[in-house]
Amino acid sequence: MKLTIILPTYNNEKTIEECLRSIFAQDFPKNQFEVLLLDGGSQDKTLEIVKKYPVKLVNNPKRNEENARIMGINLAKGEIIGFIDADNVITEKNWISEMLNVFKDKDIAFADTLYYTYRKKDKIRVRYQALIGGDDPLAAYLGIHSRWSYLNKSWTDCPHEDKDQGKYYKTKLLDLNRVPPMGSNGFLIRTKILRKFVKNSFIHSDIIYDLVNKGYNCFAKVKVGIVHNQPRFFPNKIRRIIRRLNKEVAIKYNYGVGNKDTLKTALYIAVILPVLFDTLKGFFRKPSLAWFFHPVACFGELFIHAYIPLKYKIVKLFRNN
Repeated sequence: MKLTIILPTYNNEKTIEECLRSIFAQDFPKNQFEVLLLDGGSQDKTLEIVKKYPVKLVNNPKRNEENARIMGINLAKGEIIGFIDADNVITEKNWISEMLNVFKDKDIAFADTLYYTYRKKDKIRVRYQALIGGDDPLAAYLGIHSRWSYLNKSWTDCPHEDKDQGKYYKTKLLDLNRVPPMGSNGFLIRTKILRKFVKNSFIHSDIIYDLVNKGYNCFAKVKVGIVHNQPRFFPNKIRRIIRRLNKEVAIKYNYGVGNKDTLKTALYIAVILPVLFDTLKGFFRKPSLAWFFHPVACFGELFIHAYIPLKYKIVKLFRNN
């Protein structure tokens, strides 16, 4: 079963070497997978580093990762497509084998890792994100995380059914309006299925929502992890919010989260004491000093979600006048 790994890049000199090294260190036949590296015109040392590895380098004229993934899907030769980002690191050498093995079950449409993992050397923000099951504590409180959270003791709070198959869970969602944001950072899917849903845009959460609601509601959560080496915590959140405000990314699906849910979460954090209690609870469940970043992450997230849209509206108003 051949695999195509789609890997978008743009000025990723700090992370791309470790990412590619981890892919090509896999105990898996090199002729059974290809790596399509879609580069958006990197100006740093990214391309110099990339040329050390047997990847297929493709120019991505639109630069953004959404277009890169569409190009990769159209060019893929593998029966299975895998999405790995330039800031991902695979720490288990049998990772590809374990992820592909689940597709022997014909019912399974796609596969995701159960965990985000981390190394001792990783920065505190990287370790923290692995502990809460994603890069957003607000999502963890709203129950829409998509990897194992030691805070919630689940991989998601969206209603679902897991059947333990030993090395993976065979899973289906029970509420089709509550679909967690899967589709990136070590996500694998059957090529034929994905091509039915991807045409002119690629927003991974929308794609998975459409897949599940069109009958592909059987997938695997594989008991392996992947490192999301993304230490720039708040700058990445700000960039994400600005891209959405500028309509660069138009997300249709809101994970079934209503205004009441958002307000309830905001108030929970604003009270302060519950967040401090959760910090200690997380620490005792999975001891790590990274838990003490939790209050900073929560209060910082709350601030930027309020401040950035307000600033955007004020600036837009002045420009229009």
